[in-house]
Amino acid sequence: MKNRQKRSHIDSFTESEKGTLASSAPLWIALGYPAPYSVAASSLGFQTVYRTWNQHARVGCERFVQAPDQGTSGTTLESGRPAREANAVAFSLACETDLLAVVQMLRQMGLSPLSAERPDDAPPVICGGPLTLLDPALMADLADVVVCGEGEDALFPIADALADARDKSDFLSRVHILREVGGWVPALQPVPPAAHMVSLAQLPAFAATWSPLADFKDLFLVEIARGCPRRCAFCLLANSGRFRRIPQDAILSKIPDDASGVGLVGAAVTDHPDLGDIVSSIVATNRRVSLSSMRADRLTPALLKDLVRGGLRTLTVAADGSSQCIRDRIHKGITAQHLIDASRMAREMKLRGLKLYSMVGLPDETDDDIREFAALVTELAGNIRLTVAVQSFVPKPNTPLGDGPMLDIKALKQRLNLFQRLMKGRVTIQSTSPRWSWVDWRLAHAGPRAVAVAMMAADEGGEFSAWKRAIDTLL
Repeated sequence: MKNRQKRSHIDSFTESEKGTLASSAPLWIALGYPAPYSVAASSLGFQTVYRTWNQHARVGCERFVQAPDQGTSGTTLESGRPAREANAVAFSLACETDLLAVVQMLRQMGLSPLSAERPDDAPPVICGGPLTLLDPALMADLADVVVCGEGEDALFPIADALADARDKSDFLSRVHILREVGGWVPALQPVPPAAHMVSLAQLPAFAATWSPLADFKDLFLVEIARGCPRRCAFCLLANSGRFRRIPQDAILSKIPDDASGVGLVGAAVTDHPDLGDIVSSIVATNRRVSLSSMRADRLTPALLKDLVRGGLRTLTVAADGSSQCIRDRIHKGITAQHLIDASRMAREMKLRGLKLYSMVGLPDETDDDIREFAALVTELAGNIRLTVAVQSFVPKPNTPLGDGPMLDIKALKQRLNLFQRLMKGRVTIQSTSPRWSWVDWRLAHAGPRAVAVAMMAADEGGEFSAWKRAIDTLL
């Protein structure tokens, strides 16, 4: 009875989604995501790996996700097989604290989180994803293989190596020579290769499945551009390679006929010169359309009108700095007037509201900068219903501001409290806890020690107090 309940829990995902893949290949990789299904199904990188490996003639791929029921975390969505029985296990990691979830998932599978402690007959563990742009060494003690940077060029060679290898040691030796496409075997060479960047010919990334249970509900995801032409000083993409704009025909050709909605994905979607035509073409087919990000300085009434026709109800833009001086200093390129114009356009299009993202704690910020931000937010709120999402600035490795200190938790709380007092309840404020931002900062700079920190934090429950003890003890 218990096993049937577990299978029913898994079936609820695959029965609701479209595009689920099946493979008859003799070898298979269990592809894990360190978050619930709703998040995994909304990750274009995760979907791309799943789709690509299932195109290989000799190696297939099934997914597993983090689940509230520990008994299902190591069980694949497609067939219910234990992930530990796969010929290899892979994880896509997006952020630092994903390490804790991977530690937990490996333990639930009966595998040690430390590669050095896993036996020779255990499946090799492969890790990749956006976290490798931060520092591949964060995964060095956990992964047998790390795919550094953009992974498309490495997927088939890794599958070939798995199919041709006599055993795990032979597999790692074969992957070791794939450094030019980002392949890294930490046990064989301590220094990772540079983050790999794929050519435009490999793009766009596009989804395999879409689902009403995904965070991006019933949206087929397709990439519109890779990289970013901006050079914001706080952003990882400032050093992550050139901006690649994908041709309109290549984007539209990937959209299945039965997809009722399309999510256009990219770090700089609104910098695509043909965005208006792309959105208009999708809306003309009576589909919903959603953008992953929008810059206030790139909005036009025509684009916003098409987005509203495509289902847009709330406009989301970013300030990313509390004052004009701060925004100029971090090269954001957004002015107060851009944000005011965006709020007026949203009002004219009768949208339900505007959501504004920003940060506190950037270098040289003062209370006067917070007061300037409060005045701007008050003006925007006079145009449209406003929600302000505020997070603490975290200096990340491989960014222009990455080597600087992070403002201490007490000072960050004071900045947030000042902003809340100045707003006097006029807008909805959503703030990320400075304590968790502090965890991200310390972990981002932990290098190979990050896995040990995540293991200790997992042992003690995974709450902030557990992370703090682990960080204070091991870093």
